[in-house]
Amino acid sequence: MQLKHMHHGVALLEALMALLLLASGVLAALWLQQIGLQTQRQQVNRSIAMGLADDLAERMRLNASQAALYTRTWSTAARSATTNCTTLACARSDLAQWDMAQLQQALNTQLPQGDAAVFALSGQSGWWGVVVAWHDSGESYRTDTAWGSPACPSAMSCWRLFFRPAW
Repeated sequence: MQLKHMHHGVALLEALMALLLLASGVLAALWLQQIGLQTQRQQVNRSIAMGLADDLAERMRLNASQAALYTRTWSTAARSATTNCTTLACARSDLAQWDMAQLQQALNTQLPQGDAAVFALSGQSGWWGVVVAWHDSGESYRTDTAWGSPACPSAMSCWRLFFRPAW
């Protein structure tokens, strides 16, 4: 009689161990899925930041004589453009203001807590930099502060682009 009860106990223990193994496998799969989603989200944000920086660099190249009007520090909201340069001809200074308003709109709509800094590189005549940042509590993509570029804000990841608007 005792042997029969012991068989039931071993079978119950085996079933519990199998359930524990299954549960840990499912948790591991969910954890890997979460890591994959976070990585994918960061790649998308990095790609958007690269596109925004490149777009602004091209705008500055087209309006190189007004490069100084593109200067921007972290958390500086762009002044709203008084002229819509897509529907009306506008002066080069108005175009710079329009371009910065377009950048601000893209930062607000395309990146989580998006921000940007635009600056002339110190010691590199004619060279400019654009740093685009987005919220990332893990700071998974931080770039250095080469050539006097501003440091990436805390809890943010940054993409940097250095270029010459005029040749």
